[in-house]
Amino acid sequence: MNDYPQIDEYEQKTGYAIGQEWLHDLALHTQVVVKDSPLCYTHGRVLYSALSNLLRVYPAISLTDTITIWETGTARGFSALCMAKALKDQKRSGTIVTFDVLPHRTPMYWNCIDDWDGPKTRAELLRPWRSLLQDYVLFHQGDTHLELPKMQAERIHFAFLDGAHEYDDVMFEFEQIRERQQSGDIIVYDDYTPQQFPGNVRALNEICLRHYYRRADLQVHYGRGYVVAEKD
Repeated sequence: MNDYPQIDEYEQKTGYAIGQEWLHDLALHTQVVVKDSPLCYTHGRVLYSALSNLLRVYPAISLTDTITIWETGTARGFSALCMAKALKDQKRSGTIVTFDVLPHRTPMYWNCIDDWDGPKTRAELLRPWRSLLQDYVLFHQGDTHLELPKMQAERIHFAFLDGAHEYDDVMFEFEQIRERQQSGDIIVYDDYTPQQFPGNVRALNEICLRHYYRRADLQVHYGRGYVVAEKD
């Protein structure tokens, strides 16, 4: 029921907005958790709108054209599914490779409503959305410092970097993507909040200034902000 004017404006600007019923249902199982900071999952809206707009700007030339997306910080899979929803709604072929140290098929508690009947794997937690996962998402377990350099991809059209927020970590992840992006490609960053994550903010400022990324800053509330960075 909270209002997020800047996110509303961003959706209006791009012309794309994720279905609210679908979003809230997914969030109930993957984002509504016990935590000290305010619950907020507007990054799902931002990812859906930014990716949908990218797909509009760069339409598929042939049936074999695919979009490659990288994500760091899978957690429960919320953001990967929001991006998969964008691919499905826009009828585009693509692969979302999402990285996390947490395993996909080991039962555990996830600090969410589904914990009530015992530990589950992430695959079990996300079973209601398995068709989207099967069509678009690859789960990759491991430390990004070890795993990202192993990956083979000529181009990363879209990325959501939401792993560790220290300066060196953010710069490392960016360096694995930088040479694989072309003009118009996008990186979305979470937690652009100077008080909480100064290293993250410093890295993003440097990336956008030194490596020529146009940026859209979206402030949700005092403790949460996003940056949508588009390569010139």
